[in-house]
This record gives sequence, structure tokens and C-alpha cells, in this order.
Amino acid sequence: MQTLSKTLNQALTALLLMLASSLAMAELEPVRIQAYIASLDEVRVLGKELKAEGKEAFLAGQIMPREGQSFDPHQRAVSALKRDEPAYYSKLESSVVKNGFTSPESWAQTGDQVVLAYGAVKVAAESPQILAMAAQSGPEQDMLLMALPEKQRAQLKQALLIAKALAAVPEADRAAVKPYIGTLDTVFTEEGLQ
Repeated sequence: MQTLSKTLNQALTALLLMLASSLAMAELEPVRIQAYIASLDEVRVLGKELKAEGKEAFLAGQIMPREGQSFDPHQRAVSALKRDEPAYYSKLESSVVKNGFTSPESWAQTGDQVVLAYGAVKVAAESPQILAMAAQSGPEQDMLLMALPEKQRAQLKQALLIAKALAAVPEADRAAVKPYIGTLDTVFTEEGLQ
């Protein structure tokens, strides 16, 4: 359970701090993965600006996955910026267009796809039982949830949402991201996400 919690917390933290699709149908090609990675330095700076203005909680609240909703934190963040922080949305647009994306929305779709594939590869390698647990639903899972104190129940529900999203990542996306795992580990470690 400790490994489950640690791995899922790392994945969730990475998603939340990166500023932000449901799994995109577009093929995850190396050029898109490389462009996403290349964009992260500038996006990170934008995230620090939001944090300095005390707006990180606003963004975190927008991108947290909720039961019954798609797990698409990048896309939620972009939508929130477009709606509530147009100046930051414009800065994001300028940044991601320089890296070959057509819009913040296309960047967000790629980001969600990359991060979910990355998470799926990492979890499958480090804790495959998490994906197996996510695949289970029904009375056993409900009984486990009901046996937990409220705070732990909420945390496990959140973890299961993430795990279910990771379990649903297409094998093609996992294969596309595998050559970049080391680079993504480094990028996420630089941000203090590991």
C-alpha cells in the first residue's frame, strides 16, 4: 500500500505541478513527445509566475480529477487559464507555439497523453499490482473503501481514479513514451516531483 500511495502521489504531483484528455485518439509520435519535453522549461516558468501570484491553488482545484470525469489535467488547466487568466493563457500560447504546437489545447492534449503514458509505464514497471487493482471494481473494492476512515477513503478513491486512467493507456502510447522515460524522469526530478 505504501508503494501504491508513493507512486500515485508522484504521478499526481507531477500532473498538478506541471500546469497542466481524456486519452487522445491521435497517435503519440516522437516529434510530439519531443516538442512537449522541449516546452516544459518555459511552461515551468509560467507555473512559477502563477505560484508567485498565489494562483497555484486555483489551478490545482481545476485540474484535480473527479469521479465520472476524464483524467485530463493539462486540458483542464488550459481551459481554466483561458476562462479565468487570459493573460497567462496568451503567455502559454506564445510559449507552446514556439515549440511546434498549434495551440495551448494541442499542447495540453499531447501533455495529457505523454504524462499518462509515462505514468502507465512507470507503474507497470514498479507496481503492476496497482494496475490490477484498478481493473477490479465491484463489491471487493467497495468493501475496502468502506472499511477505511473518510480521509483515507478519499485518498484511495483519488488513487483509483488515477490508476484506472493509467490502466486505460493504449499500448501504442506506452511504447512511444518508453524511449523517453529517462528524459522524463530527469525533467520531473528537476521540478522536485520524484
